[in-house]
Amino acid sequence: MAVRVVLNPVGMREMLRSKEVERDLLRRGKQVASTAEAIGHLPHEGDVEYYAESSVGSTRARCVVVADHPGALGQEEEYRTLGTAIDAARL
Repeated sequence: MAVRVVLNPVGMREMLRSKEVERDLLRRGKQVASTAEAIGHLPHEGDVEYYAESSVGSTRARCVVVADHPGALGQEEEYRTLGTAIDAARL
């Protein structure tokens, strides 16, 4: 027997935009940033700094992990640092 579930769109939007969801996403983002720094490869000059930022948009909370260095894109292409950090953080 199939069970039909009907979601309340107003309640879902409220939940997805809640401070609790934003806080959890930021915690996970910081964990990914910390893992990326631990496994990161050194660029030619300077250090790559990783940090997480969260915000609430019109429909949901979100979090981004930023690699703050001009060579970070090439590093990600060659070593997949952030992708590996997501896997290693076990999120």
